Amino acid sequence: MNPKNKTILLAALLIAAVAALIAQQRQITQLQQSLLATRGALPASAPRLVVGTRIADLSGILALGGKNELASMRQVLDFVEHLNPADARAALDAINKRPQNTASDFAKKMVLARWADADPAAALAWARSRTLFDGRGAAIATVFETWAANDPAAALAAVNLVDDPRAREEIYQNIFSRLATANPAGALATLRNLPAGQQSLSSYGEVFYAWALQDPKAASAAAQNLPPSLARNQAIQQLAAAWAQQDPASALAWAGALPGGNSRTDALMSALTAIAKDDPSAGSAYLSSLPNGAAKNSLLVNFAANWATSDPAAAIAWTDKNASGYLHDQALQGILAQMSEADPAGAAKYLSQISLASVRDVALPQLASAWAQKDIQGALAWVQSLPASDADARNQAFRNVVGTWSQTDPASAAAFVITIPKDPNFRGMTDVITQNWVNADPQAAIAWAEALPSAGAGAQANAMRTALSTFANADPQAAWDLAQQATWSRNTQPPLDGNAGIETKTLANIVIAWSTQDGAAAAAHLSDMPPGSIVTSATNTVLSNWIKQDPQGASQAIDAMPPSANRDSAITQLIAVEGKNDLPTAFAWAGTVGNPTAQNNAYTTVLQEWAKRDPAAASAAVQAANVSDTQRAAMQKVIFQFSQAGAIKN
Repeated sequence: MNPKNKTILLAALLIAAVAALIAQQRQITQLQQSLLATRGALPASAPRLVVGTRIADLSGILALGGKNELASMRQVLDFVEHLNPADARAALDAINKRPQNTASDFAKKMVLARWADADPAAALAWARSRTLFDGRGAAIATVFETWAANDPAAALAAVNLVDDPRAREEIYQNIFSRLATANPAGALATLRNLPAGQQSLSSYGEVFYAWALQDPKAASAAAQNLPPSLARNQAIQQLAAAWAQQDPASALAWAGALPGGNSRTDALMSALTAIAKDDPSAGSAYLSSLPNGAAKNSLLVNFAANWATSDPAAAIAWTDKNASGYLHDQALQGILAQMSEADPAGAAKYLSQISLASVRDVALPQLASAWAQKDIQGALAWVQSLPASDADARNQAFRNVVGTWSQTDPASAAAFVITIPKDPNFRGMTDVITQNWVNADPQAAIAWAEALPSAGAGAQANAMRTALSTFANADPQAAWDLAQQATWSRNTQPPLDGNAGIETKTLANIVIAWSTQDGAAAAAHLSDMPPGSIVTSATNTVLSNWIKQDPQGASQAIDAMPPSANRDSAITQLIAVEGKNDLPTAFAWAGTVGNPTAQNNAYTTVLQEWAKRDPAAASAAVQAANVSDTQRAAMQKVIFQFSQAGAIKN
């Protein structure tokens, strides 16, 4: 199979995965809407409990989280039912002081939704005040979910307050789903009137999905009137998916009549996805009628995988009969992915009967992850029974099981892994456990990492680096102190990462994370680190972040530095980040760089931009500069070249 066909097959699997994620998001949204609807408003006659008492009760409720999270969630709903929205901020503060687990996350979401129900603007302001590492994105999403349910037009007007492009995409998707349910034609008009950068593909998909559920023929006419674009392709794909839910045969006939191209293939894939579950024989007959080629191959892979959700044995038999070579392997991998989710033991039994390495190497780790979601002990027993001939796939499967386990119960996963220190996966497994554990309980994760045996392929040092580097996102000062006090650096075998050693690499990770929150504080610790390439790189990142946060404070600190390579590097960062905002000052800074090569580079950076804006001023500055005639001539040449480039560009 040629590379083009292979690319199309992979694209087909990606399209199917995206469609599944969209469907899953719709189900989650519907569940949240149902929960909020049944919660309702607090009746005026209901007794208001004293907020302090209620928040004290909440602490007790959340204490159940590690023992019985379902019971805790039920009590959270009762708490929210009786919460005065004016007390939501205090409740959220109390929740944030508790250990974080599934119940506390649920409580924050419900309390914030309660607040957003009553005062979405205030709730959004609170959500936006969170840091990236304090659930800012999830909080903003919760506010808009509630706001869009109550007043989608007002929510739409507030989306520009969200900085994160991916978060905006999800919010637009939610809003347009609601708008389209009420008035799909109006939702499309609203969407198309937005600036081009705000017309997300997922929003087009939501509009046409909702429209097709109501009137697929009208939706079809509107979709085909859109100009050729990715948005049109998305509209057609989601239209076909919705239409196929109600009338698969009509949807398939419509998709097949579309002009050839990606949009037709995507629409056929959506229609065949529904038909594979309801009438696979009709889907098989349709595929047989298509001419051979990349489009048919991608449809075949997707069809087989979807058929496997209802009858995997029939899907396998059909694939064996209708596909061969690479195409056959791709289809089998898709079938096994579905089997792994629905019946991991059945998938394992089938895999034990085939010897295709191209299928086993992909399917074994995939099955391990899916099985571990349902039954950790069953997945472990299966992985450990795999033959030595599957060494690479077995190792990856083993890591996947432990990684999944550590997401829900890191302490148990850690207790298991410590019993197999000679396993070739030991270092990788301790690393993933530490990373997952430190997000839930930093102190326990760091203590466990430090207690790991110092022999064992550098597992202890690597786990400590992972733990402290991750913890630095939440509390950089504490992470720094722990790194300085830890015994791991003295137990480490020959230094990793060149001469810097793994301790230095960890400290570098900490100050980089620190600098995203407080550049000045992070920079103050740079002098406590040994020189070397890792620290130089970290210094550049820290200074760049500090300059973005406080250019004046950073420039004053740089000015006070003694002449050195570090000072030259800091000036280079200052010019790179802030130079365009004040070119004369940046030019003066370049003149203070001590290293001749670094100074020439700094001058060139400034002059390239200055020449485009004001070549006369740049030339005057060069004439007045305290440089050699040779250097001055080179600088004037830069001005001439870039002033001409700017003129041509304009």
